[in-house]
Amino acid sequence: MSDTILQLDGVVKEFNGFRAVGGEAGLTFDLKRGGFLGLIGPNGAGKSTTFNLISGVLTPTMGKVTFDGTDLSALSIAETAALGLGRTFQTPRAFESLSVIDNVMVGLEHEAEGPLAALLGRWTQAEKALTGKAEAALERVGLMARRNDSVSNLSGGELRMLEVARQLVREPQILLLDEPTAGVDPTLQGKLSAILAELHAAGTTLIVVEHNLGFLMQLADSIVVLQNGALLAKGTPDEIRSDPEVIAAYLGADHEA
Repeated sequence: MSDTILQLDGVVKEFNGFRAVGGEAGLTFDLKRGGFLGLIGPNGAGKSTTFNLISGVLTPTMGKVTFDGTDLSALSIAETAALGLGRTFQTPRAFESLSVIDNVMVGLEHEAEGPLAALLGRWTQAEKALTGKAEAALERVGLMARRNDSVSNLSGGELRMLEVARQLVREPQILLLDEPTAGVDPTLQGKLSAILAELHAAGTTLIVVEHNLGFLMQLADSIVVLQNGALLAKGTPDEIRSDPEVIAAYLGADHEA
């Protein structure tokens, strides 16, 4: 098994001739298994497009994205997810007609389905097991007390935490989080920080796009900085804080290393 779980090799994404990701040389970087990568850059740097390329929402115009040795370019979003890649989105997505716990359970597969399983009671056993997993995920993100509420009653921050729970219950190998602290109050931010630290310690590979640099720099072990779709810098948080190009382009001239 390779130490590298994710690799972008010369990746370019163009829209109607405009190169949104890749710059002149294409975007190239990799991520070690169990690593925690922070993806930062100014607005329009290509962060969300890069996320969409990694998660299979978009296909590269050139280059390739490899996940655990598999080229993702020929796979559907569902196939990519089945390999063990989960992600959240900038705008939380939920089934408003369902309860909080049903939103977590909807993506889970029953190991015992069908009439025979139902007659033998296996479906009921599987249902209980899945409910238990969903409740555990809600407990981790602080939403257990809202388990039976309609999703329409959740705040913006709670919706983001629900998205995290929907991914946690699937136990992905790589979890991508797009602006997870946006609209999340300090209490839930603290809960999220603890969850991510716990996942990282347990060996889950994490990639997080985040404007809250204080939140991200305390958690990530490596940072990739994008500018105009190209790789500006990659290094540890300490290296990024003191990188002159990053300071000039993103952190600001008055940034304190």
